[in-house]
Amino acid sequence: MGIAIAIQDAHHTQVELITRYDSDALVDMISSAPSGSLIDCIHLYADTMYNSHQLKFLLDELSNSNYELDREKEVTSILRRAAESAIRQRGYLWFSGD
Repeated sequence: MGIAIAIQDAHHTQVELITRYDSDALVDMISSAPSGSLIDCIHLYADTMYNSHQLKFLLDELSNSNYELDREKEVTSILRRAAESAIRQRGYLWFSGD
């Protein structure tokens, strides 16, 4: 199982597809996230998309996270960079579960 992560611009054009990250770590993060958090709302088997406004809250969640494992810290860093890129473009962060 994996989750594809794509950064889209304001017109939903894919700007970047993020493929080099530990998707198992992301699945673990989703599974252990507090109920109702934006991380928790990433669907493992379907599409989830966050707009620029929502991504600001995702960045807050990531900043306040207490991930201890290096692989989770790495995924957090990748998600932060992707969210910041999408925000700069007034775009979207798209997660596609399989």
